[in-house]
Amino acid sequence: STTLTKRIKPLCFHYNFSEYKTYKMSTLSLFGSSVCPSSQSVQMTLDLLKLDYKYTEVSVEDGGTCTPDFLSLNPHKSIPVLVDSHLVITESIPAITYLVTQYSPSQLYPECAKKISQIDQRLQFNIGRFYEALNECIDPVYMGKTSSIETEK
Repeated sequence: STTLTKRIKPLCFHYNFSEYKTYKMSTLSLFGSSVCPSSQSVQMTLDLLKLDYKYTEVSVEDGGTCTPDFLSLNPHKSIPVLVDSHLVITESIPAITYLVTQYSPSQLYPECAKKISQIDQRLQFNIGRFYEALNECIDPVYMGKTSSIETEK
C-alpha cells in the first residue's frame, strides 16, 4: 500500500488588487470581529507566529460585511478574511493552516500525513460538533424563542 504524503492546500482564491484601491495590502491584513471565535483563532495564530499584520474590525451587526469594499474581498459576507499580498483567504481554518505552513513550515504543522490528519480533525471539530451543539443551545435564547436552556443539552 502507498502512503499519502502530499498535503492538500487550503481552499482560497486570488484577488486582483490593481482593481481594488481602498486598501494597500503590502503586509498581512486580517478583517474580523473581536466577538467572533473564528476571527480570534486567526488573530491568535498571527500573534503566536509573531507576524506583523493590520487588523480591521468589521461590524457584522452594522452591515460591515455588506459594503462594496468588503464584498470585493469576500462575496460570501463572512469573517474572518485574511489577506497576504494578492492572496485572499475567507475561512479561518484554511487561513490558520496557510499561516503556519507559509511562515513556520514544519514547526507547528508537521509533514507527516497521520499527524496532519489528527491536527486537521481537531481544527475541524468546531465546524461539525461544537457549533452544532452550541447553536442548538444558544440560538433559541438569542432569537427570543425561549429564555432558558435545557440542562441535558
